[in-house]
Amino acid sequence: MKLKSVPEDFVVEEVSDFTPDPGGRFFVYELEKRSLATLEALHIIARAAGMRERDLSAAGLKDKHGLTRQLFSSPRALPAVSDERLKLRLLGKSAEKLTAGSIVGNRFTITLRNLREEEVAALPRNAEQIRRFGLPNYYDNQRFGGIAHGRGFIGRALVAGDFEQALCLHLAAPHRKQSLTDKSNRRLADQLWGDWDSLHQRMKRSPERALVEYLKGHPADWAGCFERITPSLRNLFVAAYQSWLFNETLRRMIESAVAFEPVKYKAGVLAFYRELPEELLARWRAVELPLPGPGTRLREFPDAAPHLQAVLDAEGITLEQLSLPELERTGFKASARKALLWPKGLELGEPQPDELNPGAKKVVVKFELGRGSFGTMVTRRLGLGV
Repeated sequence: MKLKSVPEDFVVEEVSDFTPDPGGRFFVYELEKRSLATLEALHIIARAAGMRERDLSAAGLKDKHGLTRQLFSSPRALPAVSDERLKLRLLGKSAEKLTAGSIVGNRFTITLRNLREEEVAALPRNAEQIRRFGLPNYYDNQRFGGIAHGRGFIGRALVAGDFEQALCLHLAAPHRKQSLTDKSNRRLADQLWGDWDSLHQRMKRSPERALVEYLKGHPADWAGCFERITPSLRNLFVAAYQSWLFNETLRRMIESAVAFEPVKYKAGVLAFYRELPEELLARWRAVELPLPGPGTRLREFPDAAPHLQAVLDAEGITLEQLSLPELERTGFKASARKALLWPKGLELGEPQPDELNPGAKKVVVKFELGRGSFGTMVTRRLGLGV
C-alpha cells in the first residue's frame, strides 16, 4: 500500500466553528497549500507581507505531504502571495486570534494506492473492526518529523537539564527533509561547535545563524539561547517528546491487556489490537491518558498510571522535571487525550485500477476525525495484517 504519491492523494479540510465578525480586528483567511508544512507556509506569507511569522496565528498544524485547507488569522489584510504551492482566500474578520479551540475536527479524503488483491480484500474487514472497536489514538510521524533527528528528542535533553545538547540537536543535526541551506548550516555547526566566531562567519543567513551570533557574546548561556528559538519551534520540541511519552504509555496499556500486532513508525513501535472484549471496550471508550506535565496527578488516571510510571522510569525522569525550572518561556503543560478514536463516516470507495501503478488497485477512503487525531493512524489500521 502506498500513501501520498501525489498531493491530491491526501486531502485534509479543517472543520471549524469560525463565524465572521464584521467588527473584528483580525482578518481570517483560508489557506490551501500543497507539499508545504503549515509553519513553512506561514513563513512564506509573513515574508511576502513584511510581517513577523508570529503575527500569523493558525488554528492547527497540517501535514506537509498533501493538499490541505485550514484557517489562520492576521492582524492586517494580506497581499497576494506569488507561490504556486499556496492560495489564500479571505473569509472575514474575527474579534480574537484563531487558536486550536477554533477547530472542530478534520475531514479526510485519502487515496490508497498500489494495492494487491489480498490488500483490497482485507480493507472491508479492517474497516468494520475500526467501526466496532475504534483504534488507538496515537500521535503519528508528523508529530515527530525532523525533531528526533535520530539522536534523541530535544525535549528529552531539556528535561535532563542539558540545554547545550538541546541546542546541539537543533543547530547541528541535519535531516533529509530540510532545505539545502538548513542542512549546510547544520553540518557547519556540527563541525565547528564551540567556535562561534568561525561558525557565524561561515553560516548562511537564517534564524539559526542569529542564535550563533548570540552565543558569540554569551558562550555559556545555553538556556538563554534556547529561549531565543522561535516559540512555535520550541513548542514543537516539547510537544514531540510529550506525545512520545503518551504513545509509549498507550502502547504499554494495550500490550498488557489484549492481543496486539506491532507496527513500526518513526519514533519506535506502536501496538494495534483488532478487537476488544466488550467489558474492556466499554471502559476504554471513556478512558483518557495523560499528556504528562508537572501538574499531572497519576491517581486521576488509574488505567494509565502504572504504564506512564513505567515509561518515566525507563527514561530516568520524573513528572517534576517536566516543569523545566531553568527556562522561563518553555515548559510542559499537563493535559489529557482520549485513548481511543472512532472515525466518523468511515467509507471505502470501490476498488479502481491504479493509473500510477499498472496492475495494482486504488481505493479512496473518506472519514472525519476530531481535533488532534491523525488520519494516517486510520490508514495504518486499515492496512494492518496484509
